[in-house]
Amino acid sequence: MKKALCIALGLLMLGSVFLAACGEETAGKDVSATASSEGNGLHVADVPIVNFGGRTLTFLTCGVNPTHESEIVYNENTERMSTVVNDAIQRRNQVVEERFNVEIKEIYVYDLKRKNGEFAETIRRNAAAGTNDFQVVVPCIYDGATLAAGGYLHDLFTVPYLDMSKPWWDQAFNKELTINNKLYFTVGDIGVINKGATAALMFNKQLIKDHNLDDPYELVKNHKWTMDKVFTMAKTIGQDLDGDGRITYRDSMGWSGQLDDMWALFYGSGERIAKIGSDGYPMLTMYNERSVRVIDKMLDLVHDDEHYLNANDYFNEAQWPVSLTIKPFLEGRCLFFSANINSTDSLVEMEDDFGIVPVPLFNEEQESYHSLINPWVSTCFAIPSTVDGEELEFTGIILESLAAESRNYVYPAYYEVALKYQKTRDDDSIAMLDLIFTTRGCDIGIIYAWGGLDVALQSLESKPRDSFASTYDALKDAAQSQLEQTVNFYKEFQ
Repeated sequence: MKKALCIALGLLMLGSVFLAACGEETAGKDVSATASSEGNGLHVADVPIVNFGGRTLTFLTCGVNPTHESEIVYNENTERMSTVVNDAIQRRNQVVEERFNVEIKEIYVYDLKRKNGEFAETIRRNAAAGTNDFQVVVPCIYDGATLAAGGYLHDLFTVPYLDMSKPWWDQAFNKELTINNKLYFTVGDIGVINKGATAALMFNKQLIKDHNLDDPYELVKNHKWTMDKVFTMAKTIGQDLDGDGRITYRDSMGWSGQLDDMWALFYGSGERIAKIGSDGYPMLTMYNERSVRVIDKMLDLVHDDEHYLNANDYFNEAQWPVSLTIKPFLEGRCLFFSANINSTDSLVEMEDDFGIVPVPLFNEEQESYHSLINPWVSTCFAIPSTVDGEELEFTGIILESLAAESRNYVYPAYYEVALKYQKTRDDDSIAMLDLIFTTRGCDIGIIYAWGGLDVALQSLESKPRDSFASTYDALKDAAQSQLEQTVNFYKEFQ
């Protein structure tokens, strides 16, 4: 049962608990009524409609920039955020604020460390002091795991009126991060940062035509968008234009990416560093017969210096080397650009048209596509364990309502952002984003980083081809020990 209170209990108590908290009755409304999506074609949360008398729901958020552009509240002054998304955030909040007579606020924490830094410390201090200056926290996914393993977050399945099975919460992510039937943080339509942090592959439509290559959209739809097919396509383009004897961002190539490709391709193949086992707890799954074949195939691409460009090779030239390695794609010299969805914001100067497709399957036998959410870039949503009682019910009602209204306003607005600089907007573009966003998740082994296996996976890009087994063997015992510590904590905590 996804609600902590059954309907009968809710009907009995809403009139006393909620109205006492509000300080006034709901004029002209039955507080036991529930919002319904029937008849209006919109997504509306199945929650009681209650007048909360101007009460505030506060989000604690974080980011790596001193100046902040919010995904929670309307930005009065914005340089980077799309106007259509900013307006959608404003409209979403207005709908919820007017419906429940509440105010949505945000407290922002500048946290350059991003992982177990000032943001996590703020939540720990809040718990130690027993205060509730905020009801919802929005950490990066790494910190979601850190805080969950420290006992600082609620199991979202037990929060009244949150329904994690609804389409405005990401179902693939929830499945992969549920430990012993408990979920401590999630992603969904309520945020746009997690959307932009999703791995995808962009392709140059003109180069596809010029080289008489198969249509990527059709390959995806026919379940033939595989590593073999994509890598073969990438190897059709590679030319040393400046004559320096090597392929760099000044030349032409089939694929421009970065070390994160190792994560995205491995995840896209259906393999994981760790998965939830039959007992409901995580287990190491990185090394097996199939994953050996997957890694071997991945290395066909990333070891090919004539067709593959790695941004991590250029940190000596730029603080953010992707600013260099995106240039071949922008200038029509690169077939595929591997990045997160948010990179489409950088394609404003591109003359050729581009398309977006998911990371490829390992082979045609693989049942479904998988799209990795980058855990460092992405935020997630959680509720501190210090929020309880009636305040937890209030938080559940408003958070679920914001999530549902995000499906109505913010979700479609973000499609406009992702496709903004396409020259040709077609049904295939929408279908590809639908596929990518409905297959999003995150490897629990990357998030918890047991034994450094996450970094080890990336390091295979620069190691000899037969290094997978020895790399894993050197780390597996430490990884298993750290994983068991995490599991034991959850067992004791729960």
